[in-house]
Amino acid sequence: MDLEQLTKHQIILLTLLVSFVTSIATGIVTVSLMSQAPTSVTRTINQIVERTVQTVVPQTQGAAAVVTTEKTVIVKDDDLTAQSIAAVQKSIVRITLKGGDELIARGIIVDAKGTALTDSASLAAADGTSFEAILSDGSRVPLTIISSASSTPIATVNVTFGTSTAAAPAALADISKLRLGQSVIRIGGTGADTVGEGVIASLPAGTGSSRTIEASVPSVTPGSVLITLFGQIIGIVTADSALVSNEFYTVATLPAAPPATKASPKP
Repeated sequence: MDLEQLTKHQIILLTLLVSFVTSIATGIVTVSLMSQAPTSVTRTINQIVERTVQTVVPQTQGAAAVVTTEKTVIVKDDDLTAQSIAAVQKSIVRITLKGGDELIARGIIVDAKGTALTDSASLAAADGTSFEAILSDGSRVPLTIISSASSTPIATVNVTFGTSTAAAPAALADISKLRLGQSVIRIGGTGADTVGEGVIASLPAGTGSSRTIEASVPSVTPGSVLITLFGQIIGIVTADSALVSNEFYTVATLPAAPPATKASPKP
């Protein structure tokens, strides 16, 4: 076929055909390359949307015109992980005997009053009854035990951090919303904080305060915490969870409020 003898319409149709074939080939190559890329390259979180509403009132018309601008901010998985770890670190304390340096267990502050959760068995096995909590900035503050019943794997303690900016409470995760394969982070270590990443391998088992959850990231330090990518506390390492495996964590729950006492009727 002689290209010089083609009409204008035939040249246009030929150009469209070449463009169509080229686009299909490009798409196939792109998909093939993306499927071979590491997961960390392709995983992004596009869940943060900022909405800015600006009100403009023209002086001549006297009527308000509202202009709405939407901006989608893409947050990389690595950035979100680092931000969540930094936030939870302010909630983590290292528990020692008063004046001592040897770690007894880690704890996690869960409310503004200084209530913290830790491993009950570690406190019971400690060679002493006076404890301190070391905050994220290295300062030491008093720690008192609220409840450490041997029947529950998690002990409730109080950390007196006052107005210190080195401590802040962490939010507990909604266990019912967790899913198999969901990404999680472990923060532990006997000294400085160490982290690891994994996924939920099995959903919480058991009932009451002894429920456990399995994740593909191990830890052997009592009180090490398992968190979501958004910094919510899922569970902590306890003696009970360690008996099952170093990949199991006891589900973190707030202590039940004591029942209200009724006033005695006047005679």
